[in-house]
Amino acid sequence: MTKDIAIDRWLLKFHKQQLLKTKKAKSEIQVMKEVFKKEGLIFNCQNSHDFFKMQVTKTALSNKQLLEKAYDEVRNKLIEIWPTIDYQQRNHLMNLELFSLKESLCKFESQTNVTIMIPIFNELLNSLYHKEMVVFELPQFYKLYKQFSKEIIDPVIYGIEPYRAGFSQAAFICHDKNRFVLYIESVKTLYLCNLKECVEYPLYEKSEVNSDILQMLGRCLIENDADLFLKICLDHDLISAKAAKAYKRVKKPMIFTNIAE
Repeated sequence: MTKDIAIDRWLLKFHKQQLLKTKKAKSEIQVMKEVFKKEGLIFNCQNSHDFFKMQVTKTALSNKQLLEKAYDEVRNKLIEIWPTIDYQQRNHLMNLELFSLKESLCKFESQTNVTIMIPIFNELLNSLYHKEMVVFELPQFYKLYKQFSKEIIDPVIYGIEPYRAGFSQAAFICHDKNRFVLYIESVKTLYLCNLKECVEYPLYEKSEVNSDILQMLGRCLIENDADLFLKICLDHDLISAKAAKAYKRVKKPMIFTNIAE
């Protein structure tokens, strides 16, 4: 019986670049681990999926810190009138002052229409950061500025949305339900992902890849069209000359490694 050839493993024979082996990724992982450790969080990065999830967490923490810093700065600026106005007035002023910052941050809408700027927090806390930050002056909430590890949740509850919103630095190409395609230009690699794993498809490092080609390749991955994927790669010189020559000699069916939706 003829055994199919997995395209991801076949491409790796000719295109050796791997994200986690680059100096930039190694340095970023170390920095993220140090940042997380200060907050009482421990992450192991063993594959590209772990790396992308770490980036989501890092961006979420950055959003949290930026909002809190801006809040404190505004409160200090308004310190003379702060004691003379009530809770609702404070909240109104704070929302006006923080509007531009909130608009600039990575964010998305949850299925219940809550704006999520910190996807490692639940919807209630995200709603407070978005609409009612003055609540953090209350003792039971103020501690969240520094002690929040018990409130951390797995961003997987928000599905693909953190990736589509840019919380990971990987380019978001396309999706179907809980499967999606990311792309990293520095290593010319596509990643077919679900919420638990990724399969890597490295292209030729010297190839020219534009957004239209990425969309076509991404749809092939999502729709499981291996033949068209390889045709596009050959037509646009996206695989090395050595790989293209080897492909002509391939006699076995070539397929994508399947991952669940």
